[in-house]
Amino acid sequence: MADSPSASPAPSTVFSTPTLSSTFTTPSTAFTTPDLAKSPFSGSSEGGWKLVQQGGGVPPNGFTHLDTAFAKEQEEAGRARSFEWEIYQQIGVKDSQPRLRYKRRLGPTEVSYYLGSRGEGIEGGVNDMYLHIGFKARSSLLQPDRLLEIWTELLRRHTLLASSVEFEDYYNIRFCYDRPATPIEAREKARSLMEIRVGEYAQGQISTHLNGSRTLSDQRLAYLVISTPESTFTSPDPSAEQEYDFFLFSTHFLGDGMALHATANEFFTLLAEGSAVGTGVNVDAVETGVNVDRAEAKEELDASKLAPAMESKLVTKEKWGRMGWSAAKVEYANEQAKLVGGHAFPRARLGTRHTLVPTVSYPAEQTKRILAVCKSHASTIAHAMFALSNIAYLRSAGKEKDEGKLPVMLYSALNVRPFLKKETNPVDWYHIAIGYYNVILPSFLPFSVPPASTFWHRCVIVKSQTNRAVKTPFLASRAMLMALEREGRSIGWEREDDERRAREASKMVEGLGISGVELGQAKEEMEEMKEVRVEKVEEKDINVRPKAPSTALMGLSMLGNLDGIYQHKDYHGIQLHSLTTGSRQRPGAILLFAYTFAGKLWISLGYDSNGFEKGAVESWWNELLKGVDEFLLEKEE
Repeated sequence: MADSPSASPAPSTVFSTPTLSSTFTTPSTAFTTPDLAKSPFSGSSEGGWKLVQQGGGVPPNGFTHLDTAFAKEQEEAGRARSFEWEIYQQIGVKDSQPRLRYKRRLGPTEVSYYLGSRGEGIEGGVNDMYLHIGFKARSSLLQPDRLLEIWTELLRRHTLLASSVEFEDYYNIRFCYDRPATPIEAREKARSLMEIRVGEYAQGQISTHLNGSRTLSDQRLAYLVISTPESTFTSPDPSAEQEYDFFLFSTHFLGDGMALHATANEFFTLLAEGSAVGTGVNVDAVETGVNVDRAEAKEELDASKLAPAMESKLVTKEKWGRMGWSAAKVEYANEQAKLVGGHAFPRARLGTRHTLVPTVSYPAEQTKRILAVCKSHASTIAHAMFALSNIAYLRSAGKEKDEGKLPVMLYSALNVRPFLKKETNPVDWYHIAIGYYNVILPSFLPFSVPPASTFWHRCVIVKSQTNRAVKTPFLASRAMLMALEREGRSIGWEREDDERRAREASKMVEGLGISGVELGQAKEEMEEMKEVRVEKVEEKDINVRPKAPSTALMGLSMLGNLDGIYQHKDYHGIQLHSLTTGSRQRPGAILLFAYTFAGKLWISLGYDSNGFEKGAVESWWNELLKGVDEFLLEKEE
């Protein structure tokens, strides 16, 4: 794993961005007021932009019956949102090529993650993701201009990475992509979203992202960092190999883990090749300055191929009307009522949230043994991690008087990409596409049964529950309803936060002697914000089961075999050897990752070290690792 940052020399950069600091600092945009200053939205006038291509206004299947909160906010029954890209053209600008702006309303899943990321200070940026890959490569491959060329190409392929966010109100939040008019603009945009660092260790950079000021913002949704712990970025000897670290940071409302890994694979594939062929960016023209204005991208940008909202592509029943979706709501509500859990790690507030990421990897030989043992029991590493988490908790927590009456519940994300509409002309896949499911396991350990038998039986339970979640014919409708429910909750929480911040701001300006007229205007704006009300997805007259306790112990993110995504054999001159991933967390959060990479099994835990009683999580982690030795490696004590 990465070396300790304590010995890291002062960092320096080979090239730095013209507007952004060479270190991770909070962007200058405001995130703490309940008005339009949260993003560069300029009102209905569009700031000199006119609409030239409007979407069809067709909502996702079922939204006419489901999007009731939006319809109420618009005071128009039956109205529902649509999530198509629209094109604007800047007026009053005499460029050789029209300046175009592409916009799309965020879908419910995107909204829930976006609103959750708008906290203040260190609490901001919740769920902002990072992907770190340690690799060794020929120094000649890592020329800064070449890295910039590759990043420019990736931003061309995946436009959300180069987009910003416009916030108007809770139901009108949009991605905004300004297409570069020239290759120089494309290159400058890419340069502003990347950084090269020298003399920096990986562990320190991860800690800075997780626990320092926010790396990302409404105007910077993604950021690429290539660093080296060495004193120089490249070696004078072109054949010499050197250690490097790849970091891709992305907001979670922009994409998910699969999008991150697929993009990283593209990066290393291009890095191993001679150049980023077919970029649409004439790098020679950019470098020499010859005919730069005419060196325009020949490839037209088709708005229909830009990254969609997940909800607009979910394959749901076309023939379902009001009755069909009412039945789906009942099914969803009853399924949610089955989620019973009564266990959590003992909480504490020992200080400001501080995320730690202990990570363990197992050599290739041991990984093969683990995979073989799982296969012999008709299970997978993912099934085993759920069972291990359950048993490790019961062993570390000991017996409790009342908690044994309720089971242990664990939650996980579900990749819904296989359940999205298949397009004749594929659309950009860099977008979020996840659902959620839960696994419920017993809260006791039988003494009359060998521990190994208990473990493998619980793997069978996990497998059964996972298959039921994935293979249900209601998967798409559940994902749609869950997305709307999560969006509604996030809007409710954000409205409360905005009202609280407005009250605090009002008291502050009163103390500064601000006029009553200005205060009155601020109050009027807050009253407008209060008009947005959130309805639960479930209708009040639906007869569902009573809600049971549904406390989840923790979350698990099972990424599977990442060597199926990373094409190591194509990375000539490059050796990927380590990978860690995670996200900025809320206080008291805990999330377990497991995956295979570079032939090794990796188990990584991200948790708030100040959010739990001392020793509670650490004891569980030790029991989990002991369980790997006991059940998967079958070591004798």
